[in-house]
Amino acid sequence: MKKLKDILNEVLSEDKQLQTKIFDQGSLNDTAKQIKKLINYEEEQYGSQSFDYDEFRFSDGHGGFAFKWEHGVKHFGRLGLSLQKDGNHRLYAVSYYNGKQFGDEKIDPKTLPTPNKDFLRHIRTWKDLDNLTMQTIITVLSKDVIKNEADANKAFEQDRQAQSDFYGGGGKGYYKQSGRIGAGL
Repeated sequence: MKKLKDILNEVLSEDKQLQTKIFDQGSLNDTAKQIKKLINYEEEQYGSQSFDYDEFRFSDGHGGFAFKWEHGVKHFGRLGLSLQKDGNHRLYAVSYYNGKQFGDEKIDPKTLPTPNKDFLRHIRTWKDLDNLTMQTIITVLSKDVIKNEADANKAFEQDRQAQSDFYGGGGKGYYKQSGRIGAGL
């Protein structure tokens, strides 16, 4: 007979399962694992961490998908695809820390330094998306994600060091990063 604790853990893990109506569930789960590895995301039982996936499917065909994560209250990021009615689709890969943005909200696929610059040319609506397209998008954006997360982590570490210096000095002086003690940590 299963213990109540085991049953609750099963229900909670099912609730955390990312859901998709565009891609295969297994492909989505594999992609989520890949992104978590890129951003050094570690599951915590407590805290303000999260990792989510959203799909946008509108009747006229525009929409897209987004992976979003949060490392802490003021430390988060996202990446995804936005399909526009006019065919001017946009990719995005951006990280944030304490109000500072790292990366681009809008990346024109035609400007990417890759031999597959037009890998979205056959995509007109969200119904045209497939597992290979999702994986190609993640692969193309992976360098941006790594760079943006590194920049956000650097800002976090600078903030942490400034707070450490402030408290290490007996709380004397002015905290120069954000003007707030404990902001974002």
